Amino acid sequence: MVTAGLMRALDARAIEECGVPGAVLMENAGRAVFEVLLERFGPARDRRFHVVAGTGNNGGDGFVAARYLRLAGARVTLSVIGDPERIRGDAATHYALLAPLGLRPEPFSSPGSLKIDALLGTGAAGAPRQDAAQAIRWMNADPQPTISVDIPSGVDADTGATPGEAVRAAVTVTFGYPKVGMLLAPGSECCGEIVVRDIGFPWDALDVDAPCTWIVAESIRAGLRPRRRDDHKGAFGHVLIVGGSLGMSGAPAMAARAALRAGVGLVTVAAPVRAQATIASRIDEAMTLALPEEDGALSECAAEGVISAASRAGSVCVGPGLGASPGARRAVGRMVRVLQAPVVLDADGLNALAEEPEMLSERAGETVLTPHPGEAGRLLGRSAADVQANRLAAVRELAARFRAVVVLKGAGTLVCDGRAGPEVGEASAAPVAINSTGNPGMATGGSGDVLTGIIGALIAQGLDACDAACLGVYAHGRAGDIAAARLGQVSMVAGDIIEALPTAIRELEVDG
Repeated sequence: MVTAGLMRALDARAIEECGVPGAVLMENAGRAVFEVLLERFGPARDRRFHVVAGTGNNGGDGFVAARYLRLAGARVTLSVIGDPERIRGDAATHYALLAPLGLRPEPFSSPGSLKIDALLGTGAAGAPRQDAAQAIRWMNADPQPTISVDIPSGVDADTGATPGEAVRAAVTVTFGYPKVGMLLAPGSECCGEIVVRDIGFPWDALDVDAPCTWIVAESIRAGLRPRRRDDHKGAFGHVLIVGGSLGMSGAPAMAARAALRAGVGLVTVAAPVRAQATIASRIDEAMTLALPEEDGALSECAAEGVISAASRAGSVCVGPGLGASPGARRAVGRMVRVLQAPVVLDADGLNALAEEPEMLSERAGETVLTPHPGEAGRLLGRSAADVQANRLAAVRELAARFRAVVVLKGAGTLVCDGRAGPEVGEASAAPVAINSTGNPGMATGGSGDVLTGIIGALIAQGLDACDAACLGVYAHGRAGDIAAARLGQVSMVAGDIIEALPTAIRELEVDG
């Protein structure tokens, strides 16, 4: 995946260094749109199409598509938003080829045409101006599908933000690479089906250092190592889950069940004395450890028991159902500072970190943080809305600030590895992985606890923390998709994700 700036740089290098004329790239882009239209909607002859174009290069791609449609016998209407006298360069070259075909700018027609959105493109930023916003509203109001060229107009190509009107496309035909904003909410909701087409870039001559990657099965499958016939439970690691309190015993139990389903050999749940029996009754296959408590939550001195138990663990998950008592928060600070095993911090573990951020600066072991936007906001000292407005910047800032692997949960969960990142306060351009699985049915209590258990299990089995996070979010989201297909999104609960997890993992094994 690329940003708008990187794509412009690749365009320029293809033209200047490799000798590919810009007009040829534009011709190939417009023809690609035409071909996708035929593939998705059938023959063009006698069908009605309405091309809504801007005066820049995105409009130029639309002019080429309009020409191919007219030559194929389609009934084409062209609307240009802005002054046609401002059309320059390669776009002007292709615009000039339309007049001989009888294609000249017209006002918006009556509804009923398939629409091609070639209005703003990847270079646009901020809310669309009044004339563009009016055109977007018109396209969205028409019941016929809209096909967007490169990116839906109104979607920020770098962040996925939609600060004003944005086209809701049925199909988006993008060129070379997907753009980052197409995979981040709310922009991802505007793209419909994403079709990536090569338009003639000489990729062998262009080194592409993409700032973001897409987490798909092919990119994470290698993390599941085959099991040998002589393997035993000790070969697959031991997860220690620290959490639970009166009234919140379900969270660590779900994390434990998810860890077991993710393949770990052993699980121990360390919980306050009065929660321990309840947790033990929920999970036959896990061990439990009773810890000192105050008013139903961990006391500060419980840290010593965790530190002792962690000496036998390959990873420690801290936070599910922990509660926000002062004693529990102090226990988190004491244990996290000295634990040598990798730590996954979630839920109230993250809230303890927000109050005592220096606990990680004193820590030698690796750390994975798994905040939702509200928790991320508390860690950064801002609102959840601010985090959501630029999720990429937020996850990079968190990763750099805490020198940790950060999993920013939500639609299109993000994973960023800040372990070797810039110094605190410096701008971070650390690569970010964007998850391709998951659905809104997973927005239910306990879903995050399930993810914590999965990631902890994968680390305990020997995966690098970042690799475990990427594989974990993919498997978690895929299990959610399997559960949604079976039950529907409305009725899903976190336990359904756990039940579907074996199928999700089996898919990776079978296809590998």
